[in-house]
Amino acid sequence: MLTGINLRRMVAPVVGGALAAAIALPAAAADVSQYRLENADAEPQNWLTTFANYSSHRYSGLSQINRSNVANLKAAWIVPMGATALDGALNGPNAEGGILIDGGMLFYNDGWGTIYKIDGTDGSGSIVWSADPATDKEAEGARSRGVALWGKNVIGNNVDGRVIAVDRSTGEFVWDVQVARTILGYDNLAGGPDAEHFVIGEKFTAAPLAIEGMIMVGQSAGDWGTRGWLAALDADTGDELWRTYTIPAPGEPGHETWADDHNAWRTGGASLWTTGSYDPATRLTIWGTANPVPMFDPEYRPGDNLWTDSAVGFNIDTGAIDWAFQYIANESWDYDEQGVGLLYDVDGVPVLGHFARNGFYYHLNRVDGTFVNYTQYVAEVTWTAGLDPKTGKAIEYDPSKLVQTYIPATRNLRAFPEVPSCPTPAGGLRWQPPAFNPIKMIAYGAGDDGCTEVNVDLENEVVGPQGGNPKGPGAVFLGGGGGFTSPFGSLTAIDVVGMKVQAKATMPWGNQSGVMASAGGLVWTVNRDGAVTAYNDETLTEMWSFPGGISTKAPISTYSTGGKQYIVVFMNGRSGSSYDDLATQISGAYIIAFSL
Repeated sequence: MLTGINLRRMVAPVVGGALAAAIALPAAAADVSQYRLENADAEPQNWLTTFANYSSHRYSGLSQINRSNVANLKAAWIVPMGATALDGALNGPNAEGGILIDGGMLFYNDGWGTIYKIDGTDGSGSIVWSADPATDKEAEGARSRGVALWGKNVIGNNVDGRVIAVDRSTGEFVWDVQVARTILGYDNLAGGPDAEHFVIGEKFTAAPLAIEGMIMVGQSAGDWGTRGWLAALDADTGDELWRTYTIPAPGEPGHETWADDHNAWRTGGASLWTTGSYDPATRLTIWGTANPVPMFDPEYRPGDNLWTDSAVGFNIDTGAIDWAFQYIANESWDYDEQGVGLLYDVDGVPVLGHFARNGFYYHLNRVDGTFVNYTQYVAEVTWTAGLDPKTGKAIEYDPSKLVQTYIPATRNLRAFPEVPSCPTPAGGLRWQPPAFNPIKMIAYGAGDDGCTEVNVDLENEVVGPQGGNPKGPGAVFLGGGGGFTSPFGSLTAIDVVGMKVQAKATMPWGNQSGVMASAGGLVWTVNRDGAVTAYNDETLTEMWSFPGGISTKAPISTYSTGGKQYIVVFMNGRSGSSYDDLATQISGAYIIAFSL
């Protein structure tokens, strides 16, 4: 693997009274340290990482808002974030990340990378500052899934491939570095300056992850014909410490699983769209990888296509891949697995729980990546008859085949270019963050459900030995198409001890906001029609709903200040109009907080 050496300075841990004094300081004055991040659950009044803690639980220990009083929840304050486009065109953010909170101060960014600080302590939600990195506001696909807090800074990564650090007190830029390659240029891995292979369109969507003085950033533009990678940056300077590609180059283990004759690995995908988790006990950060590219044409790229559609454990010190588990080999339905991995223990086994886009909920041993068990959580799965209980592979998987057939009637191949697909290519769950209640041992996921058709583009051009995107540099390289509007959506509760579906609620539209669980016996989401909603966390019976008016792809966060708990979310509509009954829904953007 392409790895580097960790060059960060070694810092002695704070111990004893010094640590107690630091924690006792007012929350707004305390730097965000490794200790605080590893013990984020001890600060339920704050929300320090994009998924609440390193285990990605999105669970809050706050219980002031609970089943007995949630019906009394009211809007506390609203902060508009831009004018509404009357014709429904995109007017702004496409923010898909949760809001971070420390000491009652809220931090988040929009799709253009502008970072905001809001004072959430005074009941008005006033903007303290905004830091605009001056990205191209017309950039196609501009989006963000959040920011990270480390030390005195807020860190964001942008659609233009830059990573920035902003002083969270002043809003001043601390550093600004170009990390991803977004302009036309040569890829040295393809043979140096005389190679014919060009690279364009690398970018970020996943929120950065701060670990021990390093900032982890994942390259997200696999569908544009790039290779995914994870890089670690020095949190003080932005200097790159190591970078590891998720698709092995020639000479690296796994490269033989790209068995074509035209270097498909160079544009093979396996990008990192969504932030990973971190296990301090093993020093592994675990990220999910996206689909192989082109996504719908497996014959373009014969072989298992490692490490696409996989969970990958990266050693934080070196970047080395310690283990990886591939959910589907030679996949072709866009069932990429770049979604969140939940970390918890079941009967003494340290597991990673994952709502896979392919319709199954998986348990992997998070120490070595071995398969533990699974259950189905969507209404119908037709791409396979089930998983091998020993390996976790589809029972039809044949390691002797370069192009898998799985169940031929549902497998999109060039001889059968259009087939029904269950679940729909939209999922299951995509990036929508799940949640986990560690007390009740229940995992929650909200996403898409039902079946649609997928097809192969029979006019795909197979390029020459230098590889490259036949659609042209920077163009989306799908190799076909599929139904990305789900017939319906669902919210599912999984009993992870019994490994079974405990409860399910369905709705007319796929969910794109994800979920949050709280100690008040509630699980929260924003449905596609813009309804901010709380459900009973055991039965999924609806307990409260607020008509938000526009949709959002951002998840809910919660915090407390001045003895009051708030529920907060960034509403920014971009996702409703693909459904007929939501066709009149327009774009807009505002932050809204609720309290009793």
